[in-house]
Amino acid sequence: MNKYLAEIGGIHAGDGYLRYNKKYNELDISGSLEEKEYYDKHISFLFQKAFNLKIKTRYFPSRNTYGFTTTNRNVIKNLQNLGFPSGKKSTIVKIPDEILKNKFLVRYFLRGYFDTDGCLTFGKKYGTCSKFKKTRHCYPRLIFTTVSKPLAKDLEKIFERLSFNALKYEYKPKILTENLKIKFFINGANNLKLWLKLIGIGNPTKYSRYLIWKKYGFCPPNTNQQQRLNMLNESLNPHLLYK
Repeated sequence: MNKYLAEIGGIHAGDGYLRYNKKYNELDISGSLEEKEYYDKHISFLFQKAFNLKIKTRYFPSRNTYGFTTTNRNVIKNLQNLGFPSGKKSTIVKIPDEILKNKFLVRYFLRGYFDTDGCLTFGKKYGTCSKFKKTRHCYPRLIFTTVSKPLAKDLEKIFERLSFNALKYEYKPKILTENLKIKFFINGANNLKLWLKLIGIGNPTKYSRYLIWKKYGFCPPNTNQQQRLNMLNESLNPHLLYK
């Protein structure tokens, strides 16, 4: 067990699909096309370090995602030993016990989980505050949403252990066939700075939002990665997006 495998475990909990039986073994992980750099560099690095395996990333046209699949027995066996189930996992996935009880490893699991299934957004402020805060998205929020009660229980425990002031909400979607959703909000600049210190962000598409906020004091919503890169190299003025 090491930090690379712990982070892969978090990535799988967020965006992975694992299948193992007598006939066929496969791990499938994919995400947005914008995350190509994350898969090509960061996730590939993790699998090289954890398993000495060079994964082949690619575009999946049928679902418009980017990622990889592998049938490597060592990979499948390690994830199976950690307790990840075969098949659909969305309502039953949890943090593996071996990682949950380790204060060092659980941070890497959280990084992998946030990089794939978490969200960094910025909101406006209201009330007695400056015009800038009322008109620009300057208030940071780390958001996690899951339909797995075991995972939500583990996250609540870990957030408290690491001193994150997390707000928890439960709500039933309007579509009756959908599962109960559990949402965590970790709000404010201090919480974001603590997250970067203890956990970090390995996904460039999410880290770019932080860099824009750090540079300008706010980060416009509904932007793509290329727009954010343009803002960072100052070829796009983020204030113009509010006009």
